[in-house]
Amino acid sequence: MTFSNERFLQNFLENEVQTDMLVVDGHAGNGQKTRFLASRVGKNGMVLSFHDDREAANKTAASLFMAGLQDRATIENGGLSEEGLQKELGRLTKADLMILDYSSSETINHHQINADCDVAWEFLKESGQLLVLISANDDFSTVRKVILTDLADCASSALFAADDGSTLIFEKKATEE
Repeated sequence: MTFSNERFLQNFLENEVQTDMLVVDGHAGNGQKTRFLASRVGKNGMVLSFHDDREAANKTAASLFMAGLQDRATIENGGLSEEGLQKELGRLTKADLMILDYSSSETINHHQINADCDVAWEFLKESGQLLVLISANDDFSTVRKVILTDLADCASSALFAADDGSTLIFEKKATEE
């Protein structure tokens, strides 16, 4: 058996995504993860899928329609943003899981990742998980350090690294009141 980041992610999502969950695919790309997530959340769950480009958003919408999953996902044409999350989730609803996939990016922008994580974190429920996927060319320790600079006191983290990329997992700690 060959270890791969893609295999790890698939197994992780199969085990963690349950019916009735609210999941955000923050950089949906070709929409394959969105379609898989929509199949897992059930009829009362929801996937929010953010696309940087209109053509990719349209392809994802068509793929969901062909699979009969269009009622389980909302496709956003435009990148992950506080405004987009606010519009779809409001101030009270929080996501169970958020995925930010930078694994196909040519170059990694640590400032953009940090900004996206800050936005995502605000809309993540307690014990919710944030997954950050990066390519094998990127230094996962630097990315992890950049993210944990802001989240150190409110998150626990784990890392899976393979030859084809890495997945950083951050779980939001419950606040003590």
